[in-house]
Amino acid sequence: MNKASGKLKKIQELCLSKNIMITTAESCTGGYLSKLLTDISGSSKFYAGSVIAYSNSVKNELLNVPNDILEKYGAVSKEVSLLMAEGIFNSIKSEIAISTTGVMELDGSTRSKKPQVFITIKSEKTHVSSHFYLHDERDANRKKTVNHALDCLYDFINNHYLVS
Repeated sequence: MNKASGKLKKIQELCLSKNIMITTAESCTGGYLSKLLTDISGSSKFYAGSVIAYSNSVKNELLNVPNDILEKYGAVSKEVSLLMAEGIFNSIKSEIAISTTGVMELDGSTRSKKPQVFITIKSEKTHVSSHFYLHDERDANRKKTVNHALDCLYDFINNHYLVS
C-alpha cells in the first residue's frame, strides 16, 4: 500500500489544518480503510472510528439503513452507500463520514452483480458518491477500492474545505 501512504499523509495534514474528524462505515473493505487510517501515528486527532457493516443486519441495526431500502436497491447500491454514510455520520461525531459497499469478486452467491463498489463521502452540508466496476481478484479489488476511497476523500476535503 505504498501508493496509499502519500495520500494518507496529505489527508492527515488537511484534516489537522482544518480540524476535521473522519468516521468510516465499511462493508466490502472490511475495515481495510480504517486500518490504513489508524496506521498513521497520531491518527486519533483526525479519525474518530468505524462500523464494519458487512451484513445487512448490521447496516440496518447500527447504521439505520431501512430494510425496505436494502430489499429494494440491494446492499450494493448508491442508496445504501449514502444511508451508511449518513448512519455513521449521525452515530459518531465527525465532520466527514465515508462509506464503502460493494462486491469484490464473482462467486456463486453474487453472480447477479458484477464486482463493483459504491463510495459515499458525507459532510453536514453535502455528499458525493462514486461508483466503479472492478476487474481483478478479491485482494487487488479491495486495495483498488481503498485507494479510490482515499482519492475521493482527499478530493472532497480539497473541494469543500479549502474553498476561500
